[in-house]
Amino acid sequence: MTSRIVLVRGTRSAAPAGGGCCGGDVRPFDEGGSHCHPPPRDEVGEVYRALRSAFPHPVDIQVVAPSNWLWLLPELIRGGRRRGMRGIALYRSVRAGMAVSSVLVDGVVVISGGLPAPTDVVRLVGQEPALRRALPR
Repeated sequence: MTSRIVLVRGTRSAAPAGGGCCGGDVRPFDEGGSHCHPPPRDEVGEVYRALRSAFPHPVDIQVVAPSNWLWLLPELIRGGRRRGMRGIALYRSVRAGMAVSSVLVDGVVVISGGLPAPTDVVRLVGQEPALRRALPR
């Protein structure tokens, strides 16, 4: 069976003033200004790259938004039920999995509501028994 790791991503990056990519102070081009600004830090991208390098294919790694609840909700319910969760425990698991910056392994919430450093995410995800069974020896 192929294991699936899901990263629940929030909004990408919003400009400081909400005016597109250059919502902050910029000088006009004719005054020597340029359209050059550092890209915002993408913590989900860093975690994705760390997971992809640590867990090669057959592990499926997906990045989804919580607004994609039509896909995410059944994934969380199936994963929780496979682990024997019912009632309030299943409800809490689903709610935690819908949080921004969560990590799921085969529908089970491993991290919820905030991403630690990429190396810590790899370590926590690697401790999941279902994922260890799916990896080639």
